[in-house]
Amino acid sequence: MGRQRGEADMETGSQPEIREQIERSMLLRTGELGYRHVSVRSVFEGYGGDRQQFDRHFVDKAECFAIAYGNAIERLSQEMLSLIDSEAPCRSRVEGALGRLAAMATSEPALARALFIEVHVAGGPALEKRQRVIERLALAIDAACREPGSGNIPPSMTAEFIVGVVDQAVASSIVREAPGELEAAIPELGLILSDLLRSGR
Repeated sequence: MGRQRGEADMETGSQPEIREQIERSMLLRTGELGYRHVSVRSVFEGYGGDRQQFDRHFVDKAECFAIAYGNAIERLSQEMLSLIDSEAPCRSRVEGALGRLAAMATSEPALARALFIEVHVAGGPALEKRQRVIERLALAIDAACREPGSGNIPPSMTAEFIVGVVDQAVASSIVREAPGELEAAIPELGLILSDLLRSGR
């Protein structure tokens, strides 16, 4: 007689745990192989699972990446928002958020590549999620750092430009496989970006 589903889950982990493993493997494999070259097999082999487990949670590779990306970028953005919303001076907030990105790029380069590089290859819902996160971070940065009467540029334009600069800096360090460059540039970036926010230019 075959095992009951509950018995199998006890041996291999609960369904939420398996789903998290699949999502993380999706992002890591994408960062290692590139979105175009990653396969469903490479994803479930990456965490020691099987095709049946994958199919139980996701329709295909595209859906898996979109959901995995959405959950991962949401966690990262929440960590950054908590730093931006602190009581510290504007420059310290900006540097703290940049430091979080640099730490992730250094400790998990494959994950960073999936989130900042391969998302453009995947496109679709993941890219749409990326834009929403950028807009949310831009509004939070502007609300935290812009001084009253600081220029005539609409708030979102300056802040979105800043988020774009940061995104490009992170992507460049990943492509060059030099996350240390981003970390070393944080003080200068923090000064430039905080001054830009205050002036509104």
